[in-house]
Formats: sequence, C-alpha cells, structure tokens
Amino acid sequence: MILTERSFKQRSKVVLSRLNFTQVFCIAILTCLIWFQLPYTEANLMDRYGLIFFTTSFWGFFPSLNTISAFPLDFNVLRKERQSRSYRLLAYFLSKQIAELPLIIIFPIYYTLIVYWVTGLVPSASSFFAYMATSILATLTSQSFGYLIGATFMDIQAATVANAVIMLGSLVLGGFYAQNLPFGLSWLKYLSFMFYCYSITMEIQFNSPYAKFQCSNISQTNEYSQCLYPPNGSSDGYIQGIAVLEHLKLNVLPWYANLLILIGLSFIIRSLAYFSLKRNSSKR
Repeated sequence: MILTERSFKQRSKVVLSRLNFTQVFCIAILTCLIWFQLPYTEANLMDRYGLIFFTTSFWGFFPSLNTISAFPLDFNVLRKERQSRSYRLLAYFLSKQIAELPLIIIFPIYYTLIVYWVTGLVPSASSFFAYMATSILATLTSQSFGYLIGATFMDIQAATVANAVIMLGSLVLGGFYAQNLPFGLSWLKYLSFMFYCYSITMEIQFNSPYAKFQCSNISQTNEYSQCLYPPNGSSDGYIQGIAVLEHLKLNVLPWYANLLILIGLSFIIRSLAYFSLKRNSSKR
C-alpha cells in the first residue's frame, strides 16, 4: 500500500500533466475536424476505415511512449531500497501496475467522449461503450510493451528506438496498410496486437444493424457483391456492414477470440517485463 501510494503520487505528476491532456485534446479536435459526421455511403467507407484504424494505432502507440521511462527513472532508487531489503521486487512491480492503471485509462475515455459522436460512428450506446473498452484494452496492451521495453533496456534512448521499431511493425501489420501480405507471410499479422484491436473495433462498427452504406452508383461494377447481388436477387442499393468485414477479412476470428488474445497478451508481456526487471536488478 505504501509503495502504491508513493508510485501514484510520483507518476500522476508525469502522466496527468497538462501537456499530455493538451496533446490528447488537440488530437481529438483534429480527428473531429477531419472525420466530422461521416455519412453512411460507399464513397466514405475508406474514411471510416481510416478513422477506426487511426484510433487503434494512436492508443497502440501513445501509452508505450509514456511508459518506457517508468523503470529506468526509478532504477537507482529501487536498487538502493532493495539493497537495504526494504521490500521485495514483486511488491514494487505490482504497486507500479496498480498505481498507473487508473492514470493511463483516463486518456482513452477522455478521447472517446470527444470523438465518438462527433465523427458519426454507429449511434448505439452499446457500440459506444464497447468502442471505449477496446481503446482502453489497446492502451493497456501498449503500456505492457512499454514496461517490457523499458525493463529490458534500462536506457531511455535505446528503449525509445526499440519501441519505435516494434510499434511501427505492429502498425504496418495491423490490417489497414497491408491487407494482402505476400505468399507465406500472411501469418505475420497475428504477431501484431494492433490487428486484434482493429478487428474488434471494425466488428463493433460494421456488425451492427446501423451499418448500412448507400451505394455510390449501383449500375457500376462494385467490389462488394452484396450490394449488386444480394441474397434475394435484387439490389436494394445498400452495402451491409457484414459484407465489408468479409471483404477485408477481418472476421477470421470472432470478437471474443480477439478479446481473449489481447487480454492474455497483456498479462504475458507484463510477466516478461517483471522477469526482465528481475534479471537487470540481479545483474546490477
């Protein structure tokens, strides 16, 4: 309890800084301006993909940057207190997790409250809360990678470089930029945690009765077969959201499988961060 209280006081000044709130607010306003009230039409489908993936990548990248410095900055104090046998390493590590959890989830909630309704995402309360929960889960997974990278390198500059490589790799394989990977490399997307976040958020937005998109011109060739050739044999001029998911191959895994993978990945990465911190602590 003492370690948690101290860690909360120390990190709250850094995480909940005016600069971080200003940064998130500016990004949220910019998002609202670019994707303001997206219409439910075929012509705006790519814009909708872009909005959803931008949110995924932002909460997949931003939290790790705020976390990679947590262990390196604390290490000298940790070493002295551990030498005096004040507490176990596990107590310090768990107190860090507990103290920073409420701090880090404030930002995705703050961002979603501003952006969701202004950009014209699915007008459903359940979809709104599911979208927010997915953003929080992406944040926690990104934070886990920040812990692991910081605990492994114990050098902020080296950790920043490693974090950029890992996060950019996950970004490229997230399912938006590269949808059809070269032969034999399609399995790489399953190494990207952003792929699972993107799949969940896309399913939230497109597997919904509200997800009906008016065709631009149904007399022209259209890549979504359900628009031109629906099951009943006559086109109603709308693309169903489920057809979009099938076309983008984002419904390969059900939403609950993606969810369980993200939760499991977060726990595994945090466990690896603890053992990495323990190794560095013993070595030094």
